Amino acid sequence: MSPSKGRFRNVFNVLFAATLAVACQPDTVTDVAAKPSARTAVDALDRVTADARKARVANADYELFIDLHSNPDEFAGKARLRFDLNDNSSDLSIDFGGGTIRELRVNDEPVEIDHNGFFIVVSAAALQRGPNTIDISYQHAYGEDGTGLHRFVDPEDGSTYLYTYLWPYYANRLFPSFDQPNLKATFSLSVLAPQSWEVVSMAEGAADAADNGARLWRFATTPKMSTYVFSLHAGPYQIWEDKAGAIPLRLLARKSLAPYVAVEEWFDVTRAGLAHYASYFEIPYPFGKYDQLIVPDFNIGAMENIAAVTFSENYVQRQQSSRSEREARASTILHEMAHMWFGNLVTHDWWNGLWLNESFATQMAAIAESNVTEFTDTWHGFFTVGKKAAYQRDSRVTTHPIEMSINATDEFFSVFDAITYQKGSSVLKQLEHLVGDENYRRGVSAYLKDHAYGTTELADFVGHQEKSAGMDLSEWSDEWLYKPGFNTLGSEIDCDAAVLKSLTITQSASAETPWLRTHLVDVALYDVDANGNLVANTILPVRIDGARTVVDVPNGQVCPLLVNPNHNDWTYAQIELSDTAAETLGGRLGNISEPLARSIFLAALFNRAMSGEMPIADYVAEGLKLADTEQNIRVVQQIATSLVQAIDVMYRLQPQTGEALALIVPEIEVQSLRRAHLADSQDLKRIWLNTFLGTVSSDSGIGTVRAMLDGKAEIAGIDMSSDLRWKLLTILSRNGVDGIDEMLEAERLRDASDAGAKSLLTARAAQPDVSLKSDFVDELQQPAAITGLSRQRAVMAGLFPANQTDLQLELLSKVLSALPQMSGKVDPYFMSSYASVLLTPMCQPESVAMLQSALDKDAARLDSTALRFLREAHQADSECLQLRNRPQ
Repeated sequence: MSPSKGRFRNVFNVLFAATLAVACQPDTVTDVAAKPSARTAVDALDRVTADARKARVANADYELFIDLHSNPDEFAGKARLRFDLNDNSSDLSIDFGGGTIRELRVNDEPVEIDHNGFFIVVSAAALQRGPNTIDISYQHAYGEDGTGLHRFVDPEDGSTYLYTYLWPYYANRLFPSFDQPNLKATFSLSVLAPQSWEVVSMAEGAADAADNGARLWRFATTPKMSTYVFSLHAGPYQIWEDKAGAIPLRLLARKSLAPYVAVEEWFDVTRAGLAHYASYFEIPYPFGKYDQLIVPDFNIGAMENIAAVTFSENYVQRQQSSRSEREARASTILHEMAHMWFGNLVTHDWWNGLWLNESFATQMAAIAESNVTEFTDTWHGFFTVGKKAAYQRDSRVTTHPIEMSINATDEFFSVFDAITYQKGSSVLKQLEHLVGDENYRRGVSAYLKDHAYGTTELADFVGHQEKSAGMDLSEWSDEWLYKPGFNTLGSEIDCDAAVLKSLTITQSASAETPWLRTHLVDVALYDVDANGNLVANTILPVRIDGARTVVDVPNGQVCPLLVNPNHNDWTYAQIELSDTAAETLGGRLGNISEPLARSIFLAALFNRAMSGEMPIADYVAEGLKLADTEQNIRVVQQIATSLVQAIDVMYRLQPQTGEALALIVPEIEVQSLRRAHLADSQDLKRIWLNTFLGTVSSDSGIGTVRAMLDGKAEIAGIDMSSDLRWKLLTILSRNGVDGIDEMLEAERLRDASDAGAKSLLTARAAQPDVSLKSDFVDELQQPAAITGLSRQRAVMAGLFPANQTDLQLELLSKVLSALPQMSGKVDPYFMSSYASVLLTPMCQPESVAMLQSALDKDAARLDSTALRFLREAHQADSECLQLRNRPQ
């Protein structure tokens, strides 16, 4: 026995002797249990196994000890599982991914260890009806891909930071467990950690000195909760403290990042959000303290661990944050906070309920933002960003209903998307409009009160809405939740001279998702006022039902120049512009008085361009003209973003778009820089600078980029931060400027941060060198060659910019050939990035054919994540090829 393991065992024995008296309170145990089927040895939990286990197990309680001190290369632990079992006629599996089991005792008797690397099998012979206790000693490697217990070593000061990410099925990489949301349990946690570290978990904790420079932390027993929102975070974090009434607040970040954290802003949003939700839900915050941790290498934006929320470091900027960055930060803070009630206090029974959890939190965050932050027009931003993403995802061949069956946890990327988040919240917004906002709020409050600390199905939520509103929502549920796709709304008018005789709202759907829905909308009729503005003089509430809805119009209604069938954006449906309507809008978008309406019509024009109904260059001209007069910052951001996207597509369509690009790109460069110089706010300056950086490619523009990097050109009010310098270097790199290697090396020495190291990878990968790119692809196909998912993603982000589709096509066969070999062997987070980022459209007959060949040959060998993104890549490439054949 090594000395370190001896210390581990001594601490273990003392700890568990002191905590044996802790017992869980019994609940009712059912007598009838589903018989489990044989479980396949894979890194996933299927629903059949989960349901069978749920039918047998109740009253789970975990007593956990985790040693983060004794061995720097892995952590060790001991888990005591107490639970009631109503059927001991068959074996029982306990989830534990990776790691090594050192000792297994069942009901105080040692048993033979049966661990296949994915779960432990406990023999039926060792189990008993009624109370059972299982003690498991184990060791496990730290995670490098952002899952389980992830370890990060800060390159700036050498400090080590740990945090957990356990959604949806990674708690079993931290401790052996029944890792499913509907087996809620209580948790008692103790942690041995270095003296200088802070340790954070779901409950309040305190530390006592231990041997060998360590401290032993003990945390209070939690209320019943699901494993995926368990948390353990440790390291020498910088800590800021505050209060929201009686609720203790803490914010934590690694020390080298601490100078950049917007602490007061973070606490201001937190305090306002906690007060808002307590009032809205009519339930005080249920978990005592509220910690928020900003952590490195995080796989997603944030995670709603109970009372210890984790956030990506992307929410911290190394320069003054822009308005959009502040809004994104506030939105995410409020989104995760909403989960404390909806998701954590009340939890979905299985992963088909993920959409309601996430859609609701997205909706609640928007409502809270509108009420308690400066972003009172947040629903406008939701349209320009969130709903755009939803429509795009819903148009893919892999679209799915909002509510859908999830067979196993490894299928979570089937629903971890804009349908689950943005489409779902759009549909909930339509539901709130249908039942009334106060009825909706009361239904939510009753739902949370009735199911606190339990788990629910969709019917529970809908039932409370039906009761609160006094209406039957079965047809609504069938139309909106169980059928994929979206509708398009148009209008037909019949006028006699200047008087409107009839107005019909048309509804259509794609051939692949042909379902029509009922929509409660406002229809706006536009005319010209005395100043030449397009004004919605008449707004009519309309219930759209079926393919054609005849609208009752007021007598003597003036014939409108324009109709918006989704004014105020109440429903989830795109609007369709006729050729006449598009002509009416031509050059006149700036004459529409309402900012949201301008956004809706601008989005409709962009959709026409992306579908080939108008040349992309014509859309760019419309966007630039609107920018001349636009004052609303959300519309300005929408213009800027769409211009960058339009130019990206035009690069992919070369050589057909070559002449247009030669004219358009220099014009965008000049206008963007001019607007950045003249803008009276830093937010507008940043928007237009980013537009320049997102489109620049002319010799003159590249010269300006180089001058900015060298300090010979600047925009007043914009600091030349390290992040901006890396953006400039990546642009120079992808455009193949001379001396780029020396410039990148100089910047590496200048910026030794983790962000700098990742930016260096992106910039290097962007170089137009097929041999270099091929080496990077080789390394990505052996993920251990580039350690850490965040660094792998940094490489992927640079590999294939839009102006290098020829190199991408040259390497396409290599990218595709590895999919079957990696499928099922790499984590879904890696696979989702690899199969989407490296397969962006090339818009060539050869690329379309190669993607189709890969589908024909390999589909049966691909896991659900790889297959989804491969199918989407083929669809996007096919659509882009069709666009190539349209006039540009």
